[in-house]
Amino acid sequence: MDSLKIRPAASGDAATLGRLLEQLGYPTNAAHIPERIEKLHARPGTTVLVAEDEHGELLGVVTVHLFQTMHADEPAAWLTALVVDEQARGQGVGSALVARAEDWAVKHGALRISLTSALHRESAHEFYKARDYENTGVRLTKVFVNRSGAAPGGEGRSSRKGGAKDARNRSRG
Repeated sequence: MDSLKIRPAASGDAATLGRLLEQLGYPTNAAHIPERIEKLHARPGTTVLVAEDEHGELLGVVTVHLFQTMHADEPAAWLTALVVDEQARGQGVGSALVARAEDWAVKHGALRISLTSALHRESAHEFYKARDYENTGVRLTKVFVNRSGAAPGGEGRSSRKGGAKDARNRSRG
């Protein structure tokens, strides 16, 4: 997509970002997104980028975080979210966002970038493999729940009955 513009996410993107996150399987109240964007932009070593077409329509989003590890001098980069609008998939938007995320990570000193992807997202795995990502490990997750069995914050975790097991199953994204 030649006319694609990639820029930092802004509060005004909240409604579309909420819709995109829902397509990824993370129902989100768009009213919470501006505060999340603000927190992410305020955190050193984090970026949230959006892709928009020539008409200013948001087509996708990617988030990347840097973190220092004990085993290396250089920071590691972690791609924590990538979603492209269902109507724009296969048009190079995801590739452009990943390339920009990788460039950002390299410019900030990272020697590698990693991500996790749910086992059922086979097409996403193929997308990343086509961009030279390798399966190098296993992600294990523990979802913390409060005494009532509900995940903290409710939204985006486990707001349904079933407690920790259901929360774990839904958090595998």
